[in-house]
Amino acid sequence: MLDDKDEALILALERDARASVVALAREIGLSRSATQERLGRLQRGGAIAGFTVVRGRADGRTRLAAWLMIRHARGGTCARSVVPLKRIPEVKAVQSLAGDPDLLVQVSAADAADLNRIAEAVRALPGIGEVTTHVVLTDHLRRP
Repeated sequence: MLDDKDEALILALERDARASVVALAREIGLSRSATQERLGRLQRGGAIAGFTVVRGRADGRTRLAAWLMIRHARGGTCARSVVPLKRIPEVKAVQSLAGDPDLLVQVSAADAADLNRIAEAVRALPGIGEVTTHVVLTDHLRRP
C-alpha cells in the first residue's frame, strides 16, 4: 500500500524522472537516505516499473503513430498474441480490451510504407484475425 510520501515521490518522478535523489528528498520532505530506500522499495514492489525517455520532435525526425485494433481468429487468445507482438520493435504498447476488438496495439512507424509493413507483419502472426489501422493525426495530450 502506498502512503502519501510514496505518492509524492512517484508524482515528482513523473514530472522529472532525471531528478537527483537529493532534489527528490527535498521535494517530498524526507532525508536522502529515506528517499533512496523508498525509491528502491517502490521499484522492487513494482509501483515504479522503470524510467523512460519520451522522444521529442527536436531530433528533426517525425514518426507516424498509429493504433492497430486486433480481433483474434478462431482459437486466438490475448496470451498467445502478446508474445510475438512484443518481438516487433515498432510496437510500443499492447492492451487487452473488454469487448470488441480484442487487442489495442500502439505502433510507431517511419512513414506510411513502414506502417503498412508493420501492419502486415502483425496480420501474419498466428491467431490474428482482423487488423484495423488508425493513424494518429494530432497528439492533443500525452502524459507519462
